[in-house]
Amino acid sequence: MQESISLSSVPAGTYSQDVNSEATLNKPFLLSVAKSSHQAVLADIYQDNINMAVWERPLGLLSAYAHSLLTSSPNFAFKSQGDSAQIEVLLHRILPDFPGKEAFLKDIALLVDMFACLFDLDNVGLRLTVLSNAMCPRFHVDKIPCRLVSTYAGVGSEWLHEAHVVRAHLGHGGHVADHNSGLHEKGRVNQLKAGDVALMKGNEWPTSLGFGVVHRSPMVSAEEPRLFLSLDMI
Repeated sequence: MQESISLSSVPAGTYSQDVNSEATLNKPFLLSVAKSSHQAVLADIYQDNINMAVWERPLGLLSAYAHSLLTSSPNFAFKSQGDSAQIEVLLHRILPDFPGKEAFLKDIALLVDMFACLFDLDNVGLRLTVLSNAMCPRFHVDKIPCRLVSTYAGVGSEWLHEAHVVRAHLGHGGHVADHNSGLHEKGRVNQLKAGDVALMKGNEWPTSLGFGVVHRSPMVSAEEPRLFLSLDMI
């Protein structure tokens, strides 16, 4: 692993329960979101009261390569599985040669290593794609234990604090045509920033079955696409 995750040497993440908004919406805060500029915050996903951990980081020079990829390859889509070295080799073959490519490859390899280390995985499922439309435009919960998501260019994923969710209105319980189905009438939509690395618990996380992070894809277009990365357990 290129960098290690050590909870003992890094300050704990901040825990966001949205207490300063018109917040409680008559619901108890069952779950929180941990955020920090330190990568060690990702290990907080193992805490039972945390259903999302966010490493807030600037992209720096990675942003330039990501935007070059958006411009040159608007239909780029890559899906594979393996360890970080295998994925890095495959991506090296297919990604365009622009300044910053090696740093971009190393960053993806780092995230794969971190994800594999956190969950003791030999291989990781990876998807890197340019999106010009919302992949999952309605609020939903993933039917998996956990997923890592990050946006290298464009707008980030949208999500809801637990107190702002009406779970009975998600999926089949909601109005199919309603973009905000599942959002409390007084709730607020939150959004990850480009560069943020988020671990989102799904409905199959063992200690929070049925209470995964409620989220959706942001609205994008061919004129304003996004470069999206996701990692899954396999």
